[in-house]
Amino acid sequence: MYNDPSFALLMRANQFAWALHIPTGSALEIQLAFANKCTAMGANAKNERFSNEPLANLADPDQRMAFVMRAAQRFDQLLRHPLQKYDVENSLYLIAHPR
Repeated sequence: MYNDPSFALLMRANQFAWALHIPTGSALEIQLAFANKCTAMGANAKNERFSNEPLANLADPDQRMAFVMRAAQRFDQLLRHPLQKYDVENSLYLIAHPR
């Protein structure tokens, strides 16, 4: 999917607009949320951001894998935490068993 030129262009345009606060009405931060919602916000948000840089490129395998590795490390930290692991487990359960 990242090799599709149209998809890669859309992702880069989204990143550029989001990072520079260009009011498109549709640009969103690229992130992985460790919750049963698509986004997680607030001081206790359990998410991993892709990048704040406007020219960051998720289609670039090196940048994408760095993001994946940070997300995997964050997931591991959450699962090792004595209390936060229950939040992650609950979110995974809610994702697997939608109402």
